[in-house]
Amino acid sequence: MNNTLKRLNRLQIPTWSMLKINDTAVTIDLDGMTAYAGNPLQKEYSGIRISHEPPLEATETHPVILKDIREYAEALCNYRLHITIPAGFTAKEPIVLDFHLGAGNALLSDELFISAEAGSSATVVLRYSSDGDTNCFHCGYTKLHAKADANIRLIKAQRLAENHTGVDATEINVDTEAAAHVILIEAGSQKSVSSCSIQLEGNGASADLDVAYAVNRERELDFNYRIEYKEKNTQGNINVRGILLNKARKAAKSTLDFLPGAAGAKGREEESVLVLGSDAVNLSAPLLLCGEDDVEGQHATTTGKLDENKLFYLMSRGIRKSEARKLIALASFNSILEEIAPDSLQEEISSYIQEVLGDAD
Repeated sequence: MNNTLKRLNRLQIPTWSMLKINDTAVTIDLDGMTAYAGNPLQKEYSGIRISHEPPLEATETHPVILKDIREYAEALCNYRLHITIPAGFTAKEPIVLDFHLGAGNALLSDELFISAEAGSSATVVLRYSSDGDTNCFHCGYTKLHAKADANIRLIKAQRLAENHTGVDATEINVDTEAAAHVILIEAGSQKSVSSCSIQLEGNGASADLDVAYAVNRERELDFNYRIEYKEKNTQGNINVRGILLNKARKAAKSTLDFLPGAAGAKGREEESVLVLGSDAVNLSAPLLLCGEDDVEGQHATTTGKLDENKLFYLMSRGIRKSEARKLIALASFNSILEEIAPDSLQEEISSYIQEVLGDAD
């Protein structure tokens, strides 16, 4: 029996329906899918508290753009985890959760809560993958609360098999003088729906959202990212780097929303896309909303092909054209790849991008 998840990733201010960017939907056949029963934690992490019960604050109202995915994830939920990083604690190594879907673990709907107490510091890594010979589906919701003076890096890597679908939402709340760095990697699945909403809720709160994607063949990516500036002197940036090849389709919605009272806030959203296929579809809708006078906001979207001068330079040094194209394209991801931990995941993502670029030959 097919299940249709409708009106996902709704654009905050709708535009013409004919553009097909206002929202999206996915249809999934859940019949016969076995519920996830794995253990994503491969080891114990000293000093970190783990629970399978949500925090009390999890019942609060969620951001509008995440509402639908939140409801689907809650209704289907078969795995829940609450990670607490104690006040003043610094994690010496990344906290890694590795979710793998396959026979016996085909349907994963997870609710993950990360509470970073005051003054704590940690890197949390979430990796999702699947076996292509089994019908699998992932629907997830992650909530990170970075409390005063906390410094947290959250890395989410979507590595589902090409014939699978993933729907994922991330909610980030950043308190006074806290900092959050979110890295989202889209490197798999037939269709991926991704959303992230960041609320800068305390004076001096800051956040960076870095996104990398590589989409080829007839695969689809639809994402909706948003930063809300709620208090004074907050800073938040969205940086997206992507490649489209063949008949791939991507729809991007990104919003900077400066609310009344956010005097001194600064933000920038930027997307740079390399389109290496004449049949690829690239849609972008950057929004800049302002309810406060004393703010600085910028947005830019760049779509183009490889720099012919760089290509000529590398070829003149004896590098074959196909390899030169890969080198230039891969270099556009360097600023994001360098931030990925552990090193094994960084190498995996780099190898995947190079594999996708093979379709550009």
